Amino acid sequence: MTPKNEEQFKKIRDQRQQELRRSAIQMFSQKGFAAAKISDITSHANLSHGLFYHYFTSKEELYIEVIQEILADFIELVEEANELQKSSLGKMEWLTDATHSGSIREGVYRHILILQALYSDHLNEPVKLEIVALYKRAVDGIATIIQEGQQEGHFIEGDPEELATYHLALAHGLLLWNARTDSPIELSTEKVLRQLKRSGNGGMCQ
Repeated sequence: MTPKNEEQFKKIRDQRQQELRRSAIQMFSQKGFAAAKISDITSHANLSHGLFYHYFTSKEELYIEVIQEILADFIELVEEANELQKSSLGKMEWLTDATHSGSIREGVYRHILILQALYSDHLNEPVKLEIVALYKRAVDGIATIIQEGQQEGHFIEGDPEELATYHLALAHGLLLWNARTDSPIELSTEKVLRQLKRSGNGGMCQ
């Protein structure tokens, strides 16, 4: 096989894997791990059933992989926000915008899948502990920004990790609401962050 053909083969392989992952996120979130069949995933991705086993050994392997990928993407966003040359308020504004960008429905699928995984009976304990640890890493990253904001006088007092959890709960709640209504609420970073801000802190901040 020539180098060019190898490169083309890798590109096709990577594309098919991503198609299976995207399809799996939707099927697992809509049907749950137990009810979602491999044939559902491959059919939705317009790929043959047999092709699945060229990329994954089992449905469980794919399930774990997409959850880890979702959390890794979220952690990367949080870490990027922490590294921005902005005030803590500016970092939270950037992170809120980035978290809510893209398709509402895809955001809901990802959110539901993470919740399922955190309370799943289909995953062994070490895997569940790893998922919890990854999620906590993201929460800790947001808590770091909030703690910085408390020191700068932007955010209210309170346990930073608890406030980070409240922030995520509100953001996830908006996603779910918008997925269930014909009149979605347009994201307002100002309103999402209002619960964190001290009185007198308003407007977009650099």
